Amino acid sequence: MSFSSKFTGKNPINKQDPPNQSNALSNIEHKAEEVLNFPQEKARQRTDEYLSITPDKDGLMEEQNSFEHGDTARHYFAGDQTSRAIQNKLKYLGPITKRVAGIVGSNVGGLIHEAQNIREGRPILESVEDATNNFVGSLGSLFSKNTSTKILDRLKKYLPDGKFKN
Repeated sequence: MSFSSKFTGKNPINKQDPPNQSNALSNIEHKAEEVLNFPQEKARQRTDEYLSITPDKDGLMEEQNSFEHGDTARHYFAGDQTSRAIQNKLKYLGPITKRVAGIVGSNVGGLIHEAQNIREGRPILESVEDATNNFVGSLGSLFSKNTSTKILDRLKKYLPDGKFKN
């Protein structure tokens, strides 16, 4: 099941749940995904292509985190794709303004996502590493997708792996 299918045809703001901060963050994230045409799903697809992940005979995909640099690549591409999606929505602005807005918006969205992960019990260091990779990926959106991928090729060994170690 694709990530975006969790949202298609559903109201992203569930009015039946009592309002709380975790739901509010989740609702903001889900609504943004929908408005931006699911950049996280596109990031997952780019990561699968980048890591050469193909479905097995049952149509199942291997977990991206099981690959070297898998988590790094997914967060890098998430920052890149989200920034590009925001830039596309703001195409009426000048080139510099829309790029800055894309980078800032991508990182605000990434920080909201990571704050939600921390509230759910994920290690803070893991979220800091993921936010770092999101930030670098958002800067990659200043270039073509091909060049952005080449930047990841060069930087992946220096970027944090985004995996918590005991």
